[in-house]
Amino acid sequence: MRDSYAVVNIVRSVATGLLWAATCILANPAQAMSDVESIYYYQKDGSYGYYQTLLNRALEITTPEYGAAVPAMYNPGDNNATEARGLSLLKQKRIQVIFLSVSYIRETQFRAVPIALEEGLLGLRLLMINKNTQPRFDGVQSDDQLRSDFLVGFNPLWGDYPVYQHNGFKLAPATKYNLLFKMLSSGRFDFFPRGLTEVWRELDEFNKQYPDLQVEKRFAFYYPYPVYFFVHKDNERLASRLELGLKRLQANGEFKRHFQQHFGANIARAALDKRHIVLLHNPLLSVDTPLVKPSWWPPTTPFPTP
Repeated sequence: MRDSYAVVNIVRSVATGLLWAATCILANPAQAMSDVESIYYYQKDGSYGYYQTLLNRALEITTPEYGAAVPAMYNPGDNNATEARGLSLLKQKRIQVIFLSVSYIRETQFRAVPIALEEGLLGLRLLMINKNTQPRFDGVQSDDQLRSDFLVGFNPLWGDYPVYQHNGFKLAPATKYNLLFKMLSSGRFDFFPRGLTEVWRELDEFNKQYPDLQVEKRFAFYYPYPVYFFVHKDNERLASRLELGLKRLQANGEFKRHFQQHFGANIARAALDKRHIVLLHNPLLSVDTPLVKPSWWPPTTPFPTP
């Protein structure tokens, strides 16, 4: 009999709890739904996966202070993912965050989170060349020869085009991405600066069409060109949250592990300690942009200082 009373009491307790929960739901249906905040971004291309993961982890690790939040892709069916469109969406507050290279203008118009997401690796460039021109590069005796004796292929619509103009290179502009590889193969210019994460993937992709392309063996370029999270000027709360999250990921070692998983193999393949790194000035940055020596920088090469 006592067991029967116990069962009845348990059932009554459960029923009372369910009734209380139902009352709360009816009183506050919005809160009954998930309280997870969506942080919208627009860069959906697979090449942005590294930054998307950092965004997600920075939000997760700051949940105790700021509440639950998850990254969400803005309008997944929209393929018009240009930088200009993304910045326009951010200005209109239709998205909350964007990950782009730093410039004085962007830092003026938006709130930057001043932590280099890829440790400045975007500013490291290897030279894609036609195999037949390697002997010319082998004969280079000074950095100035690369400016005076060689023609550079580049897209004038890309954000760092002014870097090459400012540093005195002779440029062969082309606005169509695929055309640049064709022009290089046919000798219309001498080299095409490519990012460390791009150059071997592109060689594999275009190998059948242009088997005469390769990575130049002696040189690399470097100019300060960090990628930051940017948010709207009014969104100081999100900026502070992302900065706190990134610093925590740096402190617990997760940031470095994530970086190595994505870029470590290509950094090793580049053999930077055996290359002459040509240092270029980036006129797009403000004087206040911090220049931090990255972990991947070869120890025998002086790091540029302001």
